[in-house]
Amino acid sequence: MVLLNGEKVKRNYLVYSESTGSLFCAPCKLFGSTSMFSTVGFSDWKHAEKRITSHENSQTHKTNVLTMKDRGKVVQRIDSALISQIEKEKNYWKNVLRRVVAVVKTLSSRGLAFRGKTDKFGCNQNGNFLMSLELIALFDPFLASHIEKFGNKGKGFTSYLSFNIFEQFITVMADQVLAVIVEEIQKAKYFSIIVDSTPDVSHVDQLSFVVRYVKNNGTPIERFM
Repeated sequence: MVLLNGEKVKRNYLVYSESTGSLFCAPCKLFGSTSMFSTVGFSDWKHAEKRITSHENSQTHKTNVLTMKDRGKVVQRIDSALISQIEKEKNYWKNVLRRVVAVVKTLSSRGLAFRGKTDKFGCNQNGNFLMSLELIALFDPFLASHIEKFGNKGKGFTSYLSFNIFEQFITVMADQVLAVIVEEIQKAKYFSIIVDSTPDVSHVDQLSFVVRYVKNNGTPIERFM
């Protein structure tokens, strides 16, 4: 449908039936109407635009659309309690992840190790990641309660406090940082690349890239990739 101002609006209330080859009006079909759009279906394609416009301007159709919209509100749905429970659950885990992400950003931005000798809460050798969460929990009742419930549950339980979670966040953040670096390099007029390799503690050779470039304001930048 094209409005007088030229804006195109989809007629989402129309439903096509493959078995009958006809159009039906969903609100009128659900809440009652004598129109063919709610009884036998509409298939007069030659006069489709005129008949559809006439139907959607009828008072019965408008009333049924408002009724359907009102019934679609969460508070009046039969599964409103379930929807409310799902939203509460989503907000709970979002709040957990906000705290986890804050710790991951802080530790990674300072180049600190995450892991320790153990992955248990309450242990003095559980590493910087779990130690930071424990420290926040001293002043955050929400996180303290979460750690108490899920902290040492082990595998098979969702907690978003495990090493797998922060490793995934590190990967996502690294991809974002790399994208920003590449974008800055593409905008820079001059840049150079230094490539070197060195064995790590496990004697596995690690290849490193260092990029140096000059930003548009003349500031020299060095990025380790």
